[in-house]
Amino acid sequence: MNEQNIISKYVPNFITLLSLSCGFTSIRFSLNGEIVIAIYLILLATIFDFFDGWFARKLKSKSNFGAELDSLSDFVSFGVAPSFLIYLWSTNTLGSLGWGATLFFVICSALRLARFTADIYITNKPIDDNEYFVGLPSPAAAGLILLPLFIFFEFDFDFLKNEYLNLVITVIIGIMMISKIPTISLKTIQINQRYKTWIFLIFVIVCVALISKIWLTLVLALSLYLLSIIYTVFKTR
Repeated sequence: MNEQNIISKYVPNFITLLSLSCGFTSIRFSLNGEIVIAIYLILLATIFDFFDGWFARKLKSKSNFGAELDSLSDFVSFGVAPSFLIYLWSTNTLGSLGWGATLFFVICSALRLARFTADIYITNKPIDDNEYFVGLPSPAAAGLILLPLFIFFEFDFDFLKNEYLNLVITVIIGIMMISKIPTISLKTIQINQRYKTWIFLIFVIVCVALISKIWLTLVLALSLYLLSIIYTVFKTR
């Protein structure tokens, strides 16, 4: 029984550390110019980030320590790593201005995660954070800041590498992280037992699409996510 308690206590934290390791290693590959591997590591960090929370809920091992560790991991994997990748890929040609945008994104990521950890919306919150996130979650922000890169890989549109375009996107996504706009929370989606087979089929299709057409699949998924933000903003207006 004691061994089971130890496992249930440390498994989620171990998965969080895997996410952190992927995010930090992504920076190394970005510096080496191996952009695709750097992106894969950020995507892998996203998967680990999902499963650490999932295991924590299933094993009933949520803790303040785990929440703090998760925030620190998210800061590196979804704050520092993707913004640094975009800086090396595009905005570095702007010099200090490009670095300033990167720094702004990192600061916004830190502020968002600090706000999330401190849970300052316990009272007088304008929207129901059980149904929606307040502001753009860090993993989603990482995906959106990398969206021009995904489109560039899939369609080879050279203008997407424009440093001013990516600077504006970096700043806008940073602002969205610390804003109070409602964004959909997948944790609250209830799946009817009758549709579990269809959900599983969709999951398989998505996995196959990621393997065969990863960039196009990511572009479509992030585009749908942007549409969901517009929907939730109008719904809660």
